[in-house]
Amino acid sequence: MGTSSSFLLEFLRDPRSTAAIAPSSRRLAERMLEGIDFHAARAIVEYGPGTGVFTRAVLERCRQAPREDRVFLAVEKNQRMAERLAAAEPGVRVHHGDALEVDRLCADAGLGGLDFVLSGLGWPSLPAPVRDGILERTAALLRPGGEFRTFGYHIGLLMRGAWEFRRTVRRLFSEVTISPVVWGNLPPAFVYRCVK
Repeated sequence: MGTSSSFLLEFLRDPRSTAAIAPSSRRLAERMLEGIDFHAARAIVEYGPGTGVFTRAVLERCRQAPREDRVFLAVEKNQRMAERLAAAEPGVRVHHGDALEVDRLCADAGLGGLDFVLSGLGWPSLPAPVRDGILERTAALLRPGGEFRTFGYHIGLLMRGAWEFRRTVRRLFSEVTISPVVWGNLPPAFVYRCVK
């Protein structure tokens, strides 16, 4: 089964958890990682890697900017996706679990002062306490100047949760910028860059 068809199957099984009908595009991955200094990034966390589009893009940049002390941790709630990603990408520590556990997972991995957190979670569809809990833990774990990046779908702005997400990140981070729309993604998306 191909990546797109397996992703669609997971969406049909649990649309609230998967929150998308197709994997993110390479163009969106490039926009997500634009300007990140991977020579300096030692501690990286990814939420909701799914089929690993962003994961592979991060690993590619890590290979171009190697450092022995780097730790890359991915947290995936869907067990089937977590198992597939762990088997396919041994360069990342894949944890099957909830992003709400990120503080404990980072402590277990000896990670403090995260440099970069990226996310593929469907923020508008998450219950407010879950969404805000993950964002608050993320902001607390990032080092000063560290970045949190995620994306939203243009169509997702019709959902109240999208606007609540924006209010929360503007409260938690010193700088929040939104990229132009990435039209080469299904559906079209934009990237949030949030700096602690």
